[in-house]
Amino acid sequence: MRFFYIILSLLTFISCKDDHERIHKEMDKVSNEYRKFDIELIKLYKKSENNPKDMITIIDSFLVNSRNKTDKYRTQIKPQTDQSLHYFKAELLYKIGKYKESIGELNFEKNKTGNIAIAYAANYIKLKDYKTAKSFIDSIGNSNGNYYAIGNYYESIGDKTSALKTYKYNLEDDKSRKHFIYYQWTEKRVADLEKNKPLLNEVFFPTRNPSFEICKICNVDNKIRQKIMTLMMEIPENQKDWSSTSVIESPFDTGKNYYWIKVNAGNKEFNYYVEQKTFEIKYFNPKNKTLITLEEWRKRKQNGF
Repeated sequence: MRFFYIILSLLTFISCKDDHERIHKEMDKVSNEYRKFDIELIKLYKKSENNPKDMITIIDSFLVNSRNKTDKYRTQIKPQTDQSLHYFKAELLYKIGKYKESIGELNFEKNKTGNIAIAYAANYIKLKDYKTAKSFIDSIGNSNGNYYAIGNYYESIGDKTSALKTYKYNLEDDKSRKHFIYYQWTEKRVADLEKNKPLLNEVFFPTRNPSFEICKICNVDNKIRQKIMTLMMEIPENQKDWSSTSVIESPFDTGKNYYWIKVNAGNKEFNYYVEQKTFEIKYFNPKNKTLITLEEWRKRKQNGF
């Protein structure tokens, strides 16, 4: 779903007064360009399996060519595609044991949390700089694979007890996400450690290969998510200084009948529940756990509540 978020950010130049048809046409053109890039990237990942060193040279040439792109839509996605290429290069450098160089490529990322933090930690573990690795482990935040990475870290420093505790906490805390690959990997680590198999000596390096299946059923609701993203874009409160839209919970994770959507716009954060069948949208306040209609929410805002 990442390209839908990127598309929206790239379209901030479009006036809110423009009709929806024009916005959707622009979205389609940008999303098609990003899909074409993903197809190229998948091919590059495939080729890199046999000769990662040669692929590093190819990535460098892609980055050089990217500077000369003049196509309107390719130019708009350039920051994201360049980041993907630098990260891919960081993956390959890690794979061939050039950990300091891998860190250098990761430095192109402004964000230092989530999978980026895990990737940094993976490199520093290999460099035996456990203190710096721990600082990145501590900055991962709540993302897919966070507890698995923390467990990997404890294994890498020889702390089997803490590793098992972390893995088991993840399995207990994350039961609704059994279809995610990190849950399955965590189950395997617990089984191996309880059989006294050797400890890991590395933190997994997350891949950005678009073909990598992070979960078995994540793509089954793409059409629903696309519609929800469009509905979120049409809410006036979300349009001013929009920066991100994310799915916090989905029916496939929770078994509930709604999606929990979070939108960041400027310095404001908006939370919504969207019913998966009717697409009815309600405003959700996570602090006091209240759920109200959009009409009631706006009425309360007008009255200063």
